[in-house]
Amino acid sequence: MKILKSNYFKMLAEYNYSPFPIVVVHMKGTIKNDEEFENFLGQWRQLYERKTGFSFIFDTREVGYVKMKYALKMANFIKELKKENKQYLKRSAIITGNWWTRLLLKMIFTLQTPVAPVEYHSSIDTIDLDRLLYNANVDWVSIV
Repeated sequence: MKILKSNYFKMLAEYNYSPFPIVVVHMKGTIKNDEEFENFLGQWRQLYERKTGFSFIFDTREVGYVKMKYALKMANFIKELKKENKQYLKRSAIITGNWWTRLLLKMIFTLQTPVAPVEYHSSIDTIDLDRLLYNANVDWVSIV
């Protein structure tokens, strides 16, 4: 499955909105500073401002070493999201490739349970797009 590279916001995480209501987030490298991490969270907040259901596919296979402080900040961000009156995130699929990323995710979700169900995958090919779409309340979308 080839992911379109249009409509990307360049940074640690490239958000691809073209298959909306599925949002594909390709993460790579390391977090350079707090501003870059806040930009990542800002894009997520903007999805909530649309007030439309959506699902994430996070591809973290190219993520490098991430400092523990960002895992703590992510847990706090999830805690804040849970205070929203309505949850627009319906489901997330996370593609992981290394033990450090899996450890950080486990820590984040131990500190703060996810907003929506999370699935773990080793490849994008194992993701059930129908399940992601069903939970986002749409019938069909094409990722080419």
